[in-house]
Amino acid sequence: MKAKLLHPHGNSNGNLLWRQADLPGKEGLLAQSLQRVIALGYWASPFPEGDGVTFNDKGGGKSRLQILTDFVAAFSWLEVAIGESGDSNLELAVLEAEAETEITCTVIVPLERVFFEEPFELGPFKFVCRRELDERPHERLADWAGDYIQFDTEFKYQDLLRLDRAIAHNDVVILKSLALAEHALDVIRFCFSSFVRPEFTPNPAGQLDDGTYVVEILPHGRTHLKPFNLKGISRPMSVSNNWLGPEIYGNDFRAREFLVAMLCGQSDELSLSVKAALRASRQSFYTLGDESRFLNLVFAIDGLVHPKRSWRGWQHRTYVAALVSHGNLARFRSVLVRFDELYEDIRNALVHKGEDFYELAQASAQCCQDLYGFMIDIVELIADLRLTTVDQLHIQAAQWLATPAFKSCYEEEIQRICECRGVRVILPKW
Repeated sequence: MKAKLLHPHGNSNGNLLWRQADLPGKEGLLAQSLQRVIALGYWASPFPEGDGVTFNDKGGGKSRLQILTDFVAAFSWLEVAIGESGDSNLELAVLEAEAETEITCTVIVPLERVFFEEPFELGPFKFVCRRELDERPHERLADWAGDYIQFDTEFKYQDLLRLDRAIAHNDVVILKSLALAEHALDVIRFCFSSFVRPEFTPNPAGQLDDGTYVVEILPHGRTHLKPFNLKGISRPMSVSNNWLGPEIYGNDFRAREFLVAMLCGQSDELSLSVKAALRASRQSFYTLGDESRFLNLVFAIDGLVHPKRSWRGWQHRTYVAALVSHGNLARFRSVLVRFDELYEDIRNALVHKGEDFYELAQASAQCCQDLYGFMIDIVELIADLRLTTVDQLHIQAAQWLATPAFKSCYEEEIQRICECRGVRVILPKW
């Protein structure tokens, strides 16, 4: 069992440290060792958390070598080494590095550019309204007076021990906290945000108006660690809403049951695809370039529906349109025409011709919103039909496309579009 010895320094006590998880079963050895060092003229007391002993040599006349010799002899059941950093938390972090011990913490992540008047929950995430609107301010865990997201998660103990020692160490915890909070905000954006009304997009989780990011960490359980308020420029590049953000109603959520299950860890094939698609949509909301925003949504839809590699051209477009339509023929027709237009006239012009949106005849915001609307419809289809696998998605679309009504519809539209473009008609086979 490894231990680190930190010598007394100035008016500070010395510490003998080990992993808390290594002590159970050795409490008797610890009691005997304490008696030995006390008999050698030391004052010594175990930490209540069980991860070490604090001590001093009373008169302060013992040399560093003598202290080491005494503690090696008194704690013969330990492999005692001299700590190099002079910092107890950093030495404990070294001891924890191989163990991967995790500690549960409550995380508080501030929200800017949102408005809601009462707390609500999305699975493990609790949205707490600003203090002035909170009917139970005495229950707030945060120092933050504004809106925030609250949730529990686990951090590596070694990462918590390194907090406030270096910016890079803080960023490890801050960025994980922000990433988890963003999954909850993905649901908010899915339900309330719009590319044609960007003012309805909240700020990224934890981002304040000055560009800094803030999180509060409240460790649970038996630990000497106190709550942390962490603030830093963890993301040098960021986007901020210059307007008001969305107004959120706690019960007004599309596909709520499915999305909450996803936030709770539901991990079937399509749930993971939806999670990735919502993350990609988030990136589009905060991307300044019109072309990048649009193309990212194109890739996100393909990632969501997983078309077979052989499904190209009209096979691909009829497949996506069928899913968006939910089996409604009129909706299928309009989506097929629009999706083909977005793919052929916009996507291909951006990718293969190097054009910018200003050279095209359509507004980028509306193009993005149409794609985003298609994505929302597909997610709702997955939720409504309780689909869990890509094969189920393929089968459902193929069933609709194989009906005479759908076949007649897409053949008619494909022939019309191809004639207008002066290209050969290649009909898909369903």
